[in-house]
Amino acid sequence: MRTLLAAISLFGALCCATVLIYAKSGTSDAYQSSQSASPRGDASPKIACGSGSKGVFYGIAGHLEHRGAYRMSDYELQISQLRDLGVTMYAQDVSSEESAHMVADFARAAAKQCIGTLALVTPFEPEKRANEQETYERGYALGKTAGRVLKGLVTYYQVGNEYDNWTILGSNRSGEHPQDYDNAMFMKARGSILGLIKGIRETNPDAKILLTSFSWLHYGFTDMLYAGTQPDGTRGHPVPQWDITAWHWYSNMGSITAAGDRKVNVLKRLRDSYGKPIWITEYGVRPTHADPAGYLVGKDALKGFVSLAKTYDIQNVTLYELYDDQRYGGDGNYGVINDDGKTRKSRFNTVRDFIKANPMP
Repeated sequence: MRTLLAAISLFGALCCATVLIYAKSGTSDAYQSSQSASPRGDASPKIACGSGSKGVFYGIAGHLEHRGAYRMSDYELQISQLRDLGVTMYAQDVSSEESAHMVADFARAAAKQCIGTLALVTPFEPEKRANEQETYERGYALGKTAGRVLKGLVTYYQVGNEYDNWTILGSNRSGEHPQDYDNAMFMKARGSILGLIKGIRETNPDAKILLTSFSWLHYGFTDMLYAGTQPDGTRGHPVPQWDITAWHWYSNMGSITAAGDRKVNVLKRLRDSYGKPIWITEYGVRPTHADPAGYLVGKDALKGFVSLAKTYDIQNVTLYELYDDQRYGGDGNYGVINDDGKTRKSRFNTVRDFIKANPMP
């Protein structure tokens, strides 16, 4: 979620050198060149659970590295809440070696209770770095740390978070086109992504990489990464190699299959453009919504995602988030549990009941 409010309106209408490895030349138009592509990921990925396994379709986000309820509530309490809710994946930020060890400690405890961990590996403020080389080096260092510390504990790594929102030229841009983005900022973002991927895979070759999550109609950014182009129109730039396409979707955006004035089917666009499985690594309801619980289990969220999962190869949907955190400087009160870490909102039970009624592999 983070900076998403700055990128779209309330109504959702408008909203370095060759050593950067995994590089290859792409076409100038990722969408046109790939419409016949089909997803290439593992069908129904699973995590170990005792002598068996569990699916990873339902997840929720948290912030162990933040203060507030995530520090007041011990790991066992959080794990018990996750299990009661019915989710099997807990998304966690990794922005330093300290937070990597924190997530590793949690992952060890959670694995015993059949809960997996998604690492959201995001360097601190890459937009403020000098250039693409610096963001690459910082991304590489953090990626190496995350891969090393979390090896054997975490399989799935998202590299970066919502880089589209600080590279886009303004909230009046839809994000569908290369010219919607600042060239220098895009290059910084690309460097960070490439460095993160290189570092993670160097220390954890078995890692599955989720491309930094985008949202709304911001696939113009992803198109450039996929094609090896950038906003100034030049070609032949390094291309990150990712396994899973990550996306975010919130209540003010309307339908993910009929978004904006042109009613874009975003899921179809992502599937046909990149041919990879899709994870919705944040879906959520804005705090001002009149019926938060109803939205979360409705056609534009869980009910819709479940019905569309096989068509668009949606492998995971991660609710934002476990605890409210506005009082502690977080994004706002998006949680299914209050910021005391204990008191459950009515939406907790609504989501729990939906998951019970709609088990996924």
